[in-house]
Amino acid sequence: MKTLFMALVAFPLLISCKSTQNTTTNSGTKQTGTQQATELFIESNQWELTHFNNQSPAEAGFSDRTPNLVINMQEHKAGGFSGCNSFGGSVLVEENTITFSQVFSTKMFCEGIPEPEFFQLLDNTLSFSIANNTLTFKKENQVVMVFKLIQK
Repeated sequence: MKTLFMALVAFPLLISCKSTQNTTTNSGTKQTGTQQATELFIESNQWELTHFNNQSPAEAGFSDRTPNLVINMQEHKAGGFSGCNSFGGSVLVEENTITFSQVFSTKMFCEGIPEPEFFQLLDNTLSFSIANNTLTFKKENQVVMVFKLIQK
């Protein structure tokens, strides 16, 4: 009887000590071993491009200024700099996907900058992951853009 009682008490304690990578926060946002989007997709955080189609920004053609991105998940807004023009628009973040819509930008002409390709990638629903202050966008399981967190 004593052994059964100890087993019934010890078993729940052992299970509760098990670490897990999949947790659900109070807000219902699922974490999968990565940093939480709701904490990092805020207006005061800026993401700077570090890789574009497996190239550094300079190799890809962003020679003067590096593109950046600000995502405000709470207000469903995004904006930033495309390497040539400032842009803004709407954003919807669901689980591990992000969809940009109604993207608008200034219309300054910049020769040789892959801005059309940058906007073309944003004109998709992309999967994303965040780990170690690095935001990775994938399209069809291929990494297309990587950003690092720069706090304003």
